[in-house]
Amino acid sequence: MKNKLGLFAILAVVIVVVAVSANASAINEKSTKLAIINNGTTWAHVEMIANATHKNGTNMTLGVDLFIKPGGNSTLDLSQALGYGNEPLPEGTTIRAQSWKGLANTPAGGEGVLNIVLQGWSNTTYPPANTNITPVTFSPVPIVEKPFNITDTMASIALTPDELTKIQSTYPVQEPIFLEEIIIVNPDRSVTIIIVRPPELCRAIASIV
Repeated sequence: MKNKLGLFAILAVVIVVVAVSANASAINEKSTKLAIINNGTTWAHVEMIANATHKNGTNMTLGVDLFIKPGGNSTLDLSQALGYGNEPLPEGTTIRAQSWKGLANTPAGGEGVLNIVLQGWSNTTYPPANTNITPVTFSPVPIVEKPFNITDTMASIALTPDELTKIQSTYPVQEPIFLEEIIIVNPDRSVTIIIVRPPELCRAIASIV
């Protein structure tokens, strides 16, 4: 089970949260991207902490916290995050991520199906038709309270650990679904996403639902 504030407190590296957008106009055409698409009928809440190497050779931790409305999507510019600007990430780039995912609604209550898709690509604004997709589904998932001020797909962005802690403290609910993913950039700059630890319901949540 995730202890948000404790987890961020023990990170020994500077946390940088990258800009996430629900539309492609805010990302670079050539860059390597990661889209998270909510195919479910309930809002999805996704938090991700990922280890990667910056263009300057330093290790860094990426973090993002986002809500995605039913039928919505959010696109993350990985190249921008790792210092490559509008360039696709180099062949062999590997990003290892831990993520916590859940469902939210107003009001809370009941259970639903987590039904999201992860999709990565480079060199075009929108994903080509043959882009690989990685589905993440899990059921049943308890539906927790969505912040009343969130009415559209959005991402919380922070540039310092203090800002990230502030974001976490505004929504301290623990997401119940945990999994681990590896994002790999292939020689042709396509992206492969491997789920190395399948989705599982955190035991503390499972004991009370």
